[in-house]
Amino acid sequence: MKSHTLDRSRYSEELLARVTAGWQRLADDERAGLITAAHLAADLAALDAPPSVLAMAAHVVQDEVHHVEVCERVLEALNPGAPRSPRIELALGVTRTSAPSEAHLAHRLVTELALGKPVAAASFAAARALVREPLFAWAYAELLHDETRHATFGAKAAAWVIRGWSTRQRQALWTECLTDGAPGPSPRPHDPEAETLGLLPGEVDCALPRWILPHLAPLGIHPRPANVQTLVH
Repeated sequence: MKSHTLDRSRYSEELLARVTAGWQRLADDERAGLITAAHLAADLAALDAPPSVLAMAAHVVQDEVHHVEVCERVLEALNPGAPRSPRIELALGVTRTSAPSEAHLAHRLVTELALGKPVAAASFAAARALVREPLFAWAYAELLHDETRHATFGAKAAAWVIRGWSTRQRQALWTECLTDGAPGPSPRPHDPEAETLGLLPGEVDCALPRWILPHLAPLGIHPRPANVQTLVH
């Protein structure tokens, strides 16, 4: 398909190398996200989460596999014939001596998904607005498509995990999540030329978007609009 190809002859090898390096970092981040999603799904299953929650968790894992595939397709177009990363083997059937900690699982669901995915979505949206090559516009659209659903899943799954918690426990969780903050992407230098071609922007807006707030409410979180800009800093 035309949108999945790149005319490398239009760009210098040095520019292509910078963009390739950036997409390799993004691919590594997406692979790490895939492993995280698989571990979260396994922990939810270990806590006997209902089928509806497990189905959403499985969908997130499937989406993350697709994200890795998207990155690999871009890398192949940028540097045809280069060795690709090895296949990921996911072992969800981890032997456990005890159930996972509710506090630890809820913390990861909130920080890595409910707070982290909106930041990733903002980054992908900013990149898609800059790029001119159809390949990168398609790739960022594919990555962006799932991030909002992953964020809402993180909030909903965390709400199920802490369903029996007191108000004080919920507030303590939220305070801890804000203190730790959402995990950021791999550091990226600002490179306007490469960003116009297809590199993620070096700077993104990390403010928590309003659309996630209703999904955080079941966690006992009711921030005032004036506070929205400081929630994930």
